[in-house]
Amino acid sequence: MDWRNRIGLYGSYFFGMAAIGFTLPYLPLYLSQKGLSDRSIGVVSTLAALSGLAQFPIGIWSDRIGWRKPFLIAALAVVALATILLRSAQDVIWLGFLVVLFAENGISRAVVESLSGAEAAALAPKGGVGAALGVLRFWKPIGIVIMALVGSWMSERSGVASILTPIAILQGLAVAAALLIHETGEGKTSGDQGRTEEGNREPAWDRERTAAKGWIPKDRGLWAFVAAMILYHAANAPGGVYLGLFLKRDLQAPDRMLAYAFVVSMVAWMLVVWPAGWLADRWGRRPLLVVGWTIMALRLALVALVRSPGLAVANQALDGLGNGLFAVVAAAWMTDRLADPRRAGEAQVIVGSCLVLGSAIGPAVSGFLVEPLGFRGLFAVLAGVGAVATSIVVAFVPETTPRHVKAHDRGGLNPRAAASDLAPSP
Repeated sequence: MDWRNRIGLYGSYFFGMAAIGFTLPYLPLYLSQKGLSDRSIGVVSTLAALSGLAQFPIGIWSDRIGWRKPFLIAALAVVALATILLRSAQDVIWLGFLVVLFAENGISRAVVESLSGAEAAALAPKGGVGAALGVLRFWKPIGIVIMALVGSWMSERSGVASILTPIAILQGLAVAAALLIHETGEGKTSGDQGRTEEGNREPAWDRERTAAKGWIPKDRGLWAFVAAMILYHAANAPGGVYLGLFLKRDLQAPDRMLAYAFVVSMVAWMLVVWPAGWLADRWGRRPLLVVGWTIMALRLALVALVRSPGLAVANQALDGLGNGLFAVVAAAWMTDRLADPRRAGEAQVIVGSCLVLGSAIGPAVSGFLVEPLGFRGLFAVLAGVGAVATSIVVAFVPETTPRHVKAHDRGGLNPRAAASDLAPSP
């Protein structure tokens, strides 16, 4: 990847994702100040997550035409416009619509997340997908931490709504950076130039199905991983929606503690993503997947037990570690499984769509549970869901890196058939 693409890709990702430093700690509080109930906040979060399913056809289409830049620019521009309009919105329906466009799990940021990862994976050298994704994801927590700290200072002086002004500027810079990206065509690999590693993987297009069943893969390992990813986010997503309210209402934490909680999470994320990609390329994907899912379940269980704001904030380090491992290793696993550089976008949007489904299911169900169970009861239930997801990874998700695949695929799977097909034959 040349320097122009690095500045364009990393810069647009850095600026575009920085606004999450507002959406995670402050957006639920901002919506509450606008008059939305806890249940309504959960419904809006669910709608935002469902809108993110649009990333799937966009990712497939971008693979087919070999262009991701136009979609990235359009998505970032929509976020910038929604940010500008959000502060003056009063009508509940209009406010909810803007949140769908603006939220961290909404359609626009979902497209940016997936296609940025696809671009990084497509440009990665052989055997370096995990490391390439780790470098990209490294920039995300930096912007979030800076925005959260600035937001903490601004919210105490001018109110939560004042944070939207610098966010709008950052979103504009993201659009400008994306304009620097130039398509190199490296991801559009010809049929006889597929990426293979150590002779353990056949080009995926040699196994393309011609039957209509091509949309329904028979890969049990892939389906197990899809289920595990959906459950991961079904358990984890409500934490982003309700943790700030839990800190504020149950633990009587000051506003600045909301920002500190997410700063701790993002610092942990930043520290883990780069080495996670490097280690996943060398140790294999599966061990780090098990660690990531286990950390997620443990973190939720501890939230249900903490009695002080300080402990709740410290516990967010586990949130950052788990999410950082997921962001890098899950995407690398899916890229391995599809085993076709022409389908880098498809691999990323499968992971992103699982995030969307989980992020829709979790807040939707939690919206009905939070009132009868309370925040602590809700987090205890979510920890149980996380434990189930972890069990699926341990029992059913195989290794995908060639040097480790033989040790984990002895249950009837052919190590040379590590790729799966989710798209129909041309």
